Amino acid sequence: MVIKELRSELMEDWFDFFDHRAFADHEEWNGCYCTAFFRPRPPEYSSPSRKRRDYARWLIETGRMKGYLAYEHGKVVAWVNTNSKTQFPRLAPLEDGAQDVLSIACFIVQKEYRGKGIAQKLLDRIIKDAKERGIRTIEAYPARRPKDEYGAWNGPYAMYERNGFADHRIDKTSVVRRAL
Repeated sequence: MVIKELRSELMEDWFDFFDHRAFADHEEWNGCYCTAFFRPRPPEYSSPSRKRRDYARWLIETGRMKGYLAYEHGKVVAWVNTNSKTQFPRLAPLEDGAQDVLSIACFIVQKEYRGKGIAQKLLDRIIKDAKERGIRTIEAYPARRPKDEYGAWNGPYAMYERNGFADHRIDKTSVVRRAL
């Protein structure tokens, strides 16, 4: 397994994953392109004629979309969307020292690769790189008891717990955090 940080030159690999494998078993999520935490969208991407795919392309091209791709046999099999909390407009109401917080917004693992520790490998890379970059806090938004595997799209709660994340409250919202 090879893990690479998302860069614009890997954009076509990212789109190949989202267009063909990411939601092959959960078609109602096709077309999300991991843009939910980037809402509200800028006005130029808010019209019905500008699709989420176009918005995702713009986010990647401008360096706003960040995260890691997991490759197996030359194909992306997993993705994690992680970025400075300040880059996710949807998290603005949860600003609690946000400038020093790295947020983990979403994990997507291709069905055939689930349960093989790929999310853990991605989390290990996030933690390693965050430490090297001097980030002081990592935050994530897992469901404690998801109804099914799709409800763990923020990453499994137990995985965070095993890796030293602890429950943290911001107003009425529960998140998990790990200090580095």
